Amino acid sequence: MNRRWYDREPVCSNLIVQLKNIQQPIVQDFCAKMLIHFCERIRKELAAQDKVSSRVKSLGVNALPSLYKAQSQRNRWYDHLPEVQKAVGQVYTLSHQGLSIVGYKLGDTFGMLQIYATVCHQLEQTPSQQEMTNITMTALQSGKSEAEDTLVSIIGQELYTNLTERQQKKPGD
Repeated sequence: MNRRWYDREPVCSNLIVQLKNIQQPIVQDFCAKMLIHFCERIRKELAAQDKVSSRVKSLGVNALPSLYKAQSQRNRWYDHLPEVQKAVGQVYTLSHQGLSIVGYKLGDTFGMLQIYATVCHQLEQTPSQQEMTNITMTALQSGKSEAEDTLVSIIGQELYTNLTERQQKKPGD
């Protein structure tokens, strides 16, 4: 049984975990803004398809008590990060179909940005907005393989290989 609302869709659950594990606040904020943008686009597209407000349809009566409780407690990992909190709130209001779409569209991108953030953290460097944009645009426009090439050109093949091997060896989050 799924405890968290975003566990309804495994790729979305993975996206939230990736966002949580990004070690650089600048990269986390960048990803949150991207997530907000995608959620808004997906919600509009789904609403246009359904001709019904997807916010009302997807949130529903059952979610209202949880939403109220969440707003009053503020104990979650993202509650003190304004952009991340807004992004998670946007994801919360998506339908199951919307969760699936956003998870598949952004999963690889967030994974590569997470690697980039890890390298910046380890090297004590400030992440570059331009590099994050390059990785993101390549992933979204050309695909995962090309985005990996872009990331490798930024951080180097050896470091990329070491980090991806380490991530694959980790037990499930």
